Amino acid sequence: MDPIVIGGVAGAIGSVVTALTTQFFMSRTKALELRHADLVDARQRRAEESLARQSQVRRSYVDLNSSARELLATLTDLLRAVEADEVRDDERNALEQARYDYRICYAEAQLSASDEVLTAASSVDKALTNLFGVVKRFDKGISRDGESFRGAEKKRQEIWGRLSTLRSLMREDLGVSGSPPGES
Repeated sequence: MDPIVIGGVAGAIGSVVTALTTQFFMSRTKALELRHADLVDARQRRAEESLARQSQVRRSYVDLNSSARELLATLTDLLRAVEADEVRDDERNALEQARYDYRICYAEAQLSASDEVLTAASSVDKALTNLFGVVKRFDKGISRDGESFRGAEKKRQEIWGRLSTLRSLMREDLGVSGSPPGES
């Protein structure tokens, strides 16, 4: 065979092999790039979902804290008004609205709070519910044996302590360190 033909055939085979090899490596590189892009997208989606969940939990905690404090404040207002025998419908209506708002926030927290926070929130809820019953019975003039304004005041003070504990646990769960400004 002629060396020129052999060289031509070898060159042609080399060109085909080079083209095939280049195509193979380009396809492989493109597949790796696509896989990497998919991994980056998945990580970014997970990070965004995590941030959204953290934001939702934070909002739930803020709402629970503020609504529990508002319910306790309206319970205090009605308790003081009943004790002074100066109850107005404004106090009753404010209490019912605060209780309604609180119940919604507590229900939301039941679905988003950590177990530790939920245990503390449940303790606050039971104490608020108990005080609500006492105050409503005082308001209707049908208090039970052993119920007194002094006892109601003691329960009210205990709830503030439970709220403080709950708030600390919520802050810890959110990764906020230390006490809020002005508290110790």
